Amino acid sequence: MCGIAGILTSFDPRPHLQPVMEALYHRGPDDVGLHVLELGERRLGLASTRLAIIDLSPAGHMPMSDPETGNWIVYNGETYNFPDLRTELGKRGHVFRSRSDTEVILKAYAEWGSECVERLRGMFAFALWDASRQELFLARDRMGEKPLYYAQPQDGLFLFASEVRALLASGLVEQHLDPLTLRVYLYNGFTVAPHTILAGVSSLLPGHWMRVGLDGRIREIRRYWTLSPFGAGSPEGKEKVLEDLRRELAEATTMRMISDVPLGAFLSGGLDSSLLVALMRRAVGDVRTFSIGFAEQAFDESPYARWVAERFETRHTHILLGLSEFNAWLENGLDAMDQPTYDGLNTYFVARAARENGLTVALSGLGGDELFGGYPYFRLAPEIARLAAAGRYFPSVIRHALHATGSLHGPLKALHIFEDDIPRGMEILAAYQTSQALFPKKMQSNLWADEQAKGIWFGLPQEFVEFLHREGNDADPLARLSRYVLRLFQGERTLRDSDSMSMASSLEVRTVFTDHIFVEKAWHIAGAVRCQGAPHKPFEAELARPLLGEDYPYRHKQGFVFPFQVWLRDSKMQARIHETLTDKRVLDRLGLQKDAVMRILNDASLPWSRLWALYVLARWVDKHQAAL
Repeated sequence: MCGIAGILTSFDPRPHLQPVMEALYHRGPDDVGLHVLELGERRLGLASTRLAIIDLSPAGHMPMSDPETGNWIVYNGETYNFPDLRTELGKRGHVFRSRSDTEVILKAYAEWGSECVERLRGMFAFALWDASRQELFLARDRMGEKPLYYAQPQDGLFLFASEVRALLASGLVEQHLDPLTLRVYLYNGFTVAPHTILAGVSSLLPGHWMRVGLDGRIREIRRYWTLSPFGAGSPEGKEKVLEDLRRELAEATTMRMISDVPLGAFLSGGLDSSLLVALMRRAVGDVRTFSIGFAEQAFDESPYARWVAERFETRHTHILLGLSEFNAWLENGLDAMDQPTYDGLNTYFVARAARENGLTVALSGLGGDELFGGYPYFRLAPEIARLAAAGRYFPSVIRHALHATGSLHGPLKALHIFEDDIPRGMEILAAYQTSQALFPKKMQSNLWADEQAKGIWFGLPQEFVEFLHREGNDADPLARLSRYVLRLFQGERTLRDSDSMSMASSLEVRTVFTDHIFVEKAWHIAGAVRCQGAPHKPFEAELARPLLGEDYPYRHKQGFVFPFQVWLRDSKMQARIHETLTDKRVLDRLGLQKDAVMRILNDASLPWSRLWALYVLARWVDKHQAAL
């Protein structure tokens, strides 16, 4: 795992790449590298900060070149099937000089060109200079586990990096906020690709690659992977399906345990992480686990984590987190956010604890809820979708009246489903977004000093709606909802947060349930089957039972949530938030109306997420001195 960056330009990129490397140092403190290719009147600077996981020797240094082709690469991620690819490429005559998966990608590109990404099983973002074609090839993994951002501030200038903040550090990207993304953020609590919080900085969508010419212009962006829509029910019996899934999940887990450095697992005690630990224990004899517990018992799952740790004889570390400990690490946690997000601090705390206790790699159960219906909105969204479908027969005056009575939270929040026209077949997406909205469109109209930004539909950039549409339409409504949750909640929120928050502590997190082969196999099962009984995941419980045993404490889904609703009542916390959200300089930078913000500050009935999302955004903008 690493931080990568590059600048393609006509001037010397070194003075700009040095601060970029400093901004990415936390992602890879083991080794740093910078190489500039002289390409006639053009220059390509490639930079890397390396967290050494596979092949700790100097042979894994980046940027890495291929002497046979003259190609160069900087790479962030893990390709779990690299041993098989290395064997296949060796039979085709390729010679290797290291044991790293980085070199395997270099050779794979030499053999298969852009189609090499279709053979990679893992999480990755990389940039590769193709010497023969005189172009830069960039690619990102299928699920969006590893980020890749790029910008074209002027003609002839192209930049890319693992983090938005790194591009900002180059001095070549202006600190201008993107008006559309500000509204997307307040709706969702996170930004949504291809836009970012900064105007002019884009995120390469998951499962895509791009080619950039020597002149710095984008020649092509192409999608190389699509999760095929669910069409019909599985022809096989349920037990056969479950056994196939167990086998695939076990393989995905074993592949993710390849490491030359200490490795362990996050263990909450929930079904996903418990199943993961059981599979790890089968693969190796010694497993380290980490969990966080809270004094507030309603939020504490630590007894279940201890049960799993004892059952599978792991070396378990438990961290009890209270308000004082939270406050001690909070500023560092907020600083770790590459882009503002109202989630992610839980990952920062457990990742920091794991790193301080000697781990460099941690496996995570992230992704199981998206596949198996582990959230309440798997029940709620279909109900809102039915309301949307019925609303087609309402006169427009009635729809507008219903929308006008929608609230910021509670049952009446569902009436925001009437905020926009909904094409047939997209009711579930609109309903999901409505169920998740922090600040729906009508509520945002009071917050902003200027007009609403165009190009947003139910809190989503139009480009992302088209990205979802191009994947096809699942015949099963719950499979369709699962796809949206996988692409949005997982791809744009939890995976991005997991990356930035874990890498802040130089810890690599590997997620097993996001393995694309496993996901494809799960997608052959009707959503009505695998997502039934939401949010308690009875199908996954059947999947896990032979591994966890009948005496595992199966229970209703709880979720790993910090007790923010309690902690935000603390006087010091309230003072911190009040100071930031009443700072006229910050509000002016954002274009927010102070009176509207004050009403939110003073409304004790609002869920914690609304106030917290506003605070995180304002703090990020203030720290990075960004403005509209």
